Amino acid sequence: MNDNPSRYRAAFRDVAVGQRFYDPVSEEYFVKQSDGMAAMVTGPGDGSVPDEFEADDVVGIDH
Repeated sequence: MNDNPSRYRAAFRDVAVGQRFYDPVSEEYFVKQSDGMAAMVTGPGDGSVPDEFEADDVVGIDH
């Protein structure tokens, strides 16, 4: 995740509902839907299928 200098690390719990973030595991962007769910909005995702995230999962937030 260090290859993008305009991205900083955050825990999934610190992402606001509705905020877009980068998942370094899948290497795709998601939008947070609730405390434990987000939907992929890049790659094969169209934002319609939720995926589970743990509160401590490390994600990236673009500036």
